[in-house]
Amino acid sequence: MTQTQTSIELEDKKVDELYHHFNSGSAKKAYKEAHQFLKKFKTNKAIANTNLLLAYYHNNYAEIDSSIYYTNQALAHKSIVNDSLANRLTILAYQLLALNNKNKGLYHESKKWHIKGAELSEKHNETNLYYSHIHGLASTYIALNKTQEAKELFEKCIKHSKDAEIILGSYINLGSIYSSFSQYQLSNIYLQKAKAICEKDNSKQQALVNVIINIGDNYVNNGEIDQAIYTYGEAKKISIKNNFYNLELIISDKLGTVFYNQKRNNEAILIYANTLTKAINSDALNIQMNSYLMLEKLAARKEDYSTAYTYSKRYSRIKDSIDNLQTKEEINRLEVKFETLEKEKTIKLLKIENLNKSLNIKNKDAAIEKYELQKAIIAKQNENEVLQLQNRAEKRKSEIAILKEKEQLKALELDREKTIKYIVLGAFFILLVPTIGLLVIYYQKLQAQSLLNLKEKEVNAQRVNSLKKDQEIKIIKASIRGQDLERKKIAQEMHDSIGGNLAAIKLQFSQLSNHPDKAQLIYSQLDDTYEQVRNLSHNLLPKKLEKMTLYL
Repeated sequence: MTQTQTSIELEDKKVDELYHHFNSGSAKKAYKEAHQFLKKFKTNKAIANTNLLLAYYHNNYAEIDSSIYYTNQALAHKSIVNDSLANRLTILAYQLLALNNKNKGLYHESKKWHIKGAELSEKHNETNLYYSHIHGLASTYIALNKTQEAKELFEKCIKHSKDAEIILGSYINLGSIYSSFSQYQLSNIYLQKAKAICEKDNSKQQALVNVIINIGDNYVNNGEIDQAIYTYGEAKKISIKNNFYNLELIISDKLGTVFYNQKRNNEAILIYANTLTKAINSDALNIQMNSYLMLEKLAARKEDYSTAYTYSKRYSRIKDSIDNLQTKEEINRLEVKFETLEKEKTIKLLKIENLNKSLNIKNKDAAIEKYELQKAIIAKQNENEVLQLQNRAEKRKSEIAILKEKEQLKALELDREKTIKYIVLGAFFILLVPTIGLLVIYYQKLQAQSLLNLKEKEVNAQRVNSLKKDQEIKIIKASIRGQDLERKKIAQEMHDSIGGNLAAIKLQFSQLSNHPDKAQLIYSQLDDTYEQVRNLSHNLLPKKLEKMTLYL
């Protein structure tokens, strides 16, 4: 065995040890050792696999740009020999590029890498990796709102894939898709299947978080807000415990949306501010963009238009950054292709020159003519290719310029709308103050009129009561006067008739002389009767009442 072969085997063994540490829970140890080994490794195979491990490490911690860098390093150092290991590394690298671009919000880039990975996997009969890319592509379709295409791919994974992870992920995503179709019962069927798989295997905590998130989404859609908040909170605890940073950001974004819709503004602001800080640290552009958008809406709801405008500008800047990243990457690829064509052109020209030197003198004229013809053909081909590339690059640059111009116009339009809003608000307040003053004066006038009417009612009531009392007094006086007249009439009649008669009888009886005793008795009785009638008649008209005078 040669020294070179021994060195290769040692490096391969060290790489295997790194992956063993990484997969057995000692990721940080593997990370430190990987950096140390990279300085010592000589073979492209060891360097490529080590860079791929570092890419996986940074992907787990949502350090997107770092993960993309190490993925590209792995591809740059992969073996040029078209063997199964090199192909597998390429397929895995494409998968990482797709995942990182999706986490960054560059969904079209993610779709491209998944498609390339699926094509390469199918070409080399890597069935598991093929369905892994199909599953990832379906997830990207969800982000691009191509829900029907995503559903078909997930159902394909469940039907044909034998990978438990892919089947689990498909159950979760189908639950999410049917939830978006408002078919919550069917959604919960798939989610319960996924949950049952997770509960059997404690290592599937990340998948469990996704299941709980989708269950929380169903609670929100059914209007069970308190239960949804509690469910999201449970998912967030698991994410923090297991360092699922990207899932933590997604959950925080969902909680912020719930608080915003419930008009719990202070809680929503706190959630989005915290989410924004973490999104900036992890380069999650889509989360940053949404956080700025929601903070703008919350500031506008609080009528803090200055802060809302600041967040609006930051939102537009992040959105431009995402668009520019995708277009700039396209231009960079065109430039690389252009440089490659230039190099190929140079190589072809050198080959022709070498061929020309080897020509026989006898055929020199024919060879020169042939050379010139080939050179012209090659030049024409290269010219056409260069023109096509230049046209594409110019077209892309013009599109970028148009996009920038549109964004500038949009910013100016936003400024104009803000100015109009401020003017309208100012005019509104200017009109509001005198209007309120007039309303206050009118209200006071109504109050005074009401009090005046109340006083008039009281005075009228007093007058009515006074008139009623006067009328009652008149009635009483008339009644007393009538009684007095009646008594006087009776007394007069008793005095004039009965008293006169009794007096006459008394006088006649006084002349009786034959029966003096009997006469005396009759006389005595009559005298008593006379006195009684006389007293009765006087009593019917009291002397005090005769002296009193009633004034009407």
